[in-house]
Amino acid sequence: MHSVPYDERAIARLLESATRTDGHPPFSGHKLEVIGDDRSRSGVWALGSITCVVGVASFHEASGRWAVEIAVAPECRGPEMEERSIRAATDLLPGSAVHTIWAFRSDQIEAAGRLGYREIRAVLRMAGPIPKTTNGPPSRIAIGTVESADVGAMVAVNNRAFSGHPEQGAMTEADFETLAGQPWFDPAGVLVAREGERLAGFCITKQEGDQAGEIFVIAVDPVDQNSGIGRILIGAGFDVLRRRDVTTVSVWVDEANQPAVQFYASLGLAEDFRTRELAPS
Repeated sequence: MHSVPYDERAIARLLESATRTDGHPPFSGHKLEVIGDDRSRSGVWALGSITCVVGVASFHEASGRWAVEIAVAPECRGPEMEERSIRAATDLLPGSAVHTIWAFRSDQIEAAGRLGYREIRAVLRMAGPIPKTTNGPPSRIAIGTVESADVGAMVAVNNRAFSGHPEQGAMTEADFETLAGQPWFDPAGVLVAREGERLAGFCITKQEGDQAGEIFVIAVDPVDQNSGIGRILIGAGFDVLRRRDVTTVSVWVDEANQPAVQFYASLGLAEDFRTRELAPS
């Protein structure tokens, strides 16, 4: 296996093939956003003329560690190749940088285990038919769409709500602008909860296909948690998606956050996918 120049078309073919085989993209949305630019360290490797491995590493300010994801072409997979791909991708890191690997395929997880990595976290995707709308907001809360002047307050609420979260807890206004530049982003699908002039929470929806949607982010200011605002916001998000003829919806949640897991289960959503974060022993 040898390193080859970055080739967007070859990478796209590998990712498409892996997605068809696995039923899920090999990279998270974040890695797809940063691959090949100055926010990440990316590598491509081949066997002969076949592009067989793509690795992406990016640094997360909130956790102070690098996160690595690796895509292996289906026709190149095998125990030895899985281990070689992990070694190659982690060689992208600066020095002895603190890092973790994200993986969902069993053979990749087993290879990481042989190299001394152990699971420290699991993130679940919970999905199902779009739930019915919840009750309306308390009289003191108004639900509306986002305005440009809301960005600073949204970032502040996000960082308070996700304080300590390894990826989500250090958002900047520049990060939000990058998010807003994604092809799927629609300001009409971003809802905010206001108490007078104060922003108490927000919900970002994402339409993934003709009839599939996602609650991409939902955040409530800690001073307002357990007030019902989160349930109202997510209900409003469901309404937005339903008006776009969405019939199924998904949301990502840490397995360790059992109150959130149980809340989404109470809405009729169930785990249909999980990815694991693995750290060196």
